[in-house]
Order: sequence, then structure tokens, then C-alpha cells
Amino acid sequence: MASKTVAKGQRYIGETKQQLRDGYGIYKYSNSFFRYEGDWKEGKKHGHGKLVMADGSYYEGEFIHGEIEGHGFRKWSSGVTYSGQFLDGEMNGHGVMTYADNSVYEGEFLGNKREGHGIFKQSDGAIYEGSFHNDKKHGEGSQQYLNGDVYIGDWIKGCRQGSGELRCADGTLYDGQWRNDLYNGEGTMIHSSGMTYEGMWINGRPAVEAAKISIINDPELDMYQGTSFSIEVEVRSESGELVSPENGRSLQITAGFRHYMPSQTSPLFDLIEDMEEKPSPTPYGYDVVAYPLTEYSYIEEKYCLDGYIPKPSTALTEATTVEASIPEEPAHVPQIEVIHPGSEAPEETTKPEPSKTDEGAVTDVTSTEPSPLAGSEQTESAPATAAEGSVATDQQLPGTADLAEESSPIPPAINDQKTESGRTSFKGLVLPGAPIGYRPFNVLDIMLEEEARTKTRNSKTAGLAQQLRLGAKLGKTVDATLLEKRDPKAYKIKREKLYGDERFARPAEYVIMVNDVTEPLFFGKRLPTAYCLVRIQHPKKSKKVKTPSKGSKPSSRGSTHD
Repeated sequence: MASKTVAKGQRYIGETKQQLRDGYGIYKYSNSFFRYEGDWKEGKKHGHGKLVMADGSYYEGEFIHGEIEGHGFRKWSSGVTYSGQFLDGEMNGHGVMTYADNSVYEGEFLGNKREGHGIFKQSDGAIYEGSFHNDKKHGEGSQQYLNGDVYIGDWIKGCRQGSGELRCADGTLYDGQWRNDLYNGEGTMIHSSGMTYEGMWINGRPAVEAAKISIINDPELDMYQGTSFSIEVEVRSESGELVSPENGRSLQITAGFRHYMPSQTSPLFDLIEDMEEKPSPTPYGYDVVAYPLTEYSYIEEKYCLDGYIPKPSTALTEATTVEASIPEEPAHVPQIEVIHPGSEAPEETTKPEPSKTDEGAVTDVTSTEPSPLAGSEQTESAPATAAEGSVATDQQLPGTADLAEESSPIPPAINDQKTESGRTSFKGLVLPGAPIGYRPFNVLDIMLEEEARTKTRNSKTAGLAQQLRLGAKLGKTVDATLLEKRDPKAYKIKREKLYGDERFARPAEYVIMVNDVTEPLFFGKRLPTAYCLVRIQHPKKSKKVKTPSKGSKPSSRGSTHD
């Protein structure tokens, strides 16, 4: 029969049997760090008990023959707790461990470590379910991250490694090889923007990574007014290699015209200051503002009602040159000098001969460049505005309507193109006529007038200066307004000499820009804009040759007859 011993100063207080601890008792170890209270059998801890440590940690649960074994609850001074199976004093079998940061693991243990299948719910909301080895994610498993991403695949020593699939919350999908928790090896990514990259990956990045957009056409295109053109584009790496594994990058093409800043005394200075659109920088040393760019088929459908517009030529010949003199200061007048094949450049001091209209006269309106002159001659320097400068309907070119009305709608923009194997193209492009009130042209025309007034300043122009300023607000000179009312046909001819066919962009220099508009950004990066120049000159016109009338004598000039 068990006897109870209660002796002050003894390390054990409790029941005994045959001088052995047996039954319930409290034992204080010689190492004062430990204390046990619970069941004993034949001098050993056996049954249910609680082992308490001086640092506040403890174990409470089953003991067998003096060892922690069976089901129990363990708490550490750090706040970590474990509830589950024990063997030989260690966590073995199924259990639930709650960490100090409130992360929870439920699964298999071996030798106090996570081993086998388990579910680990992290405090940040991430959840892993799969295999563990040596206390780390190892083998096959899936993890759902706080941001909604889900990875399903192989793990090695806590890192994604091997083959796996990552489904991102934004819709991006990667399926391929991993190493050290990064994309490494062969893999395919379908980006949320619609882009795809299929090929090699190195340390989480494409092996051939896009760095720039390259326009593979001639960087400076010279063409006649009304000519359609195409732009070929490639996406290349920093070293210039074609990024052929990439597909679906969205590219946008736009056009721009040089932004001229008028002087503070100009009537358009305040208007330019209030422009909503901010000029965009270019690598050509000047800023540009947007200019319409559309498909040639749109111009055909809009104007070519009676077959008046011929299909434009492809480009200028090598013998044709276009020289654009861009001023350094806004006060200087930009000029475009056009030299046709087989003709010589006009001298600066030579004024153009008035066009002859009698039968048999030779006419070539593009052989010389009209420039602003004093008095009535400078009326050729300013375009008409929507309300004041439109040509009368009965004076239009065949098959066209009133320019003011027809030019009012902005032509449809070019659709964005997606790359295929790192390439794409924009075909059948054309620069249409400027919309009504296009401010850069208005500013440029006023600058031309001011330059003309500066060059021709004399006693007669002193009283005319204010009239010119008022006329400039309307988009033309006073003389141009009077000429339009007095002789619309002559006014129209003068405009044609200056601007050619106003259904198309006037002869000048334009900037073509190709932009990366992929959304969302691929790897958080937008490729820089690519640029090229388009120089437009007056359309080439054939000269009229007089046909000798009956009875007239042939000219002896240049005759080969004796």
C-alpha cells in the first residue's frame, strides 16, 4: 500500500511505494531549472504530468517510463507552442505548431522538425501545402501568397526550384523552370498585358530582354506630298539583338510637328502659353506637338470620289534632295528648299517669275520656293483659318468638298500594332492635311509675316504693321484676305504654290514616333520612344509643252535640219 511522505527540505514530496516514487508527487531536480509534478510509477515519471522550466516554458502531457512520449502540449519561453505527438522527448508524428508571429504549421514532424506533408499558414496570409524535409519546404507543394499569386511545383530547401507554374493575381502566368526562387531555364510567360515570352530565363529575367525599339527604315524619309509610306519596327536588346522570343508588345505610332514659340509680342503668345498639350522632346534638338497620322485608305475614301487622286509614288529618287533649314531662334524663318531632278537650285537673290497662263506656257510651281515679300507679295506667307481662309466650294479641286468643312474632323488614328517574334509594321500611312486652327502652323505663319516685315521695313510698311498683326489673328495677312475676296481663284493658286494639295500635310519636316504602350508594363519597364524624320516636298509636276498649231513654222532653235 502506498504511503505519503511530506518532509521539509526533501526534493520529492508525494506518494511512494516500496521506497520508490509511485503515484502523484512533486519532484525538484538538483538542477533547480526543472520541476516535475504528476504521476510516477516505480520511481519514474509515468502517466500524465507537467515538466516546468524556470524560464516559464513547460511540457504537459503523457510520460512513459520517464520519457516524454505520446500526446502532449509544449510551450517555449519565446511564445512558440506545439500540440501533438512526442517520441523520446521529441516532436514526432502529427502535430500543430504555432509560432510567435502567429504563423501555424499543421502536419508531420520528425526529430523536432517538420518532415513529410503539412500545411503552413504564415502570419502574412500566405499558405503553403505540400512536402517538408529537414524543417523546410522540399518536394512538391503549392503556395498561395498574400497578393493572390499561386505557385504549384517543385521546391528544394525552401526555394522554388525545378519545374513549376506561377499564376499571378493580375492574370500573368509563368510555366517553366525555376532555380533559387527565380525563373531560370526554359519557360513561357503569358503577361497580363497579352505579351508572351517563350525561351530562356536567367535569374528571373528574359535571357534576351527588350531594351529599345528600332525603326529599320531609313531614319530620314524624303517623299512627295500625298505619298503613303510604311514603318518597319523591331524590338531589340541592349546589344542590338532581335528579341524574337517576345510576342504581343503593343506599339503605337504618332506624328509630330515642330513646336515654334512666338515672341511675347505675337498675338498667339498667350494662346500658346495656354495650350493643354505639352510639347514632347525629340532627339533632333526641338520639341514637337502632335500632328494627325492616318491610313491612306481613309484619304482615298474621303476624297477620291471621281478618281482625282492618283496613287502616290513610293518615295523621292536619289537625285531629289530636300534641305530643311531650321532656325536656332524663333525669330528666324524656317525655309524648305526643293531641288527637282535635273534642275538647279534657285539662287537666293532671284525672285520667281510670275506664272504665265497663255497657251503653251511652261508652268512648274515647285521649281522655286515662295517666300514672304514686302507689300502685296507677302500675302503668300499665311494660311487661311477655318472661318476666313477656306476656299469657295465652286473653286475646289474635282471631287472635293469645302476644305474648311472637310478638314474639320480629325482623321482616325492608326491602330496600335502588336509584335510577332519581336517585329511589326505600320503600313499605308499618310500625313493628312492639318485640322482647322492647327496652332503650330498659325504660329509659324505669323513668324513668317514678322520676318517679312523685318526685312522689308521702310516708310511704306510703318503704317501697315498693325494691319498685318490684326490679319495674323485671322490666320492670314490683310492682303491675303483682300485677294481671296477679289479673286478666289488667284488666292487658291497662291495657296497651292505654298502648301500644295491641302488634303495632305503641307511640305515641311515631320517627326514620326513609335511608342511602347503595353499595359500593364512588362517587368515594370516601358521601352523608350523611337524616332524618324519624314520630309515632305511639293508633288512633282510635269511641264506643259506647247503643241504647234497648224500652219505655224517650227522653231529653228535646236533643229537638226540643215
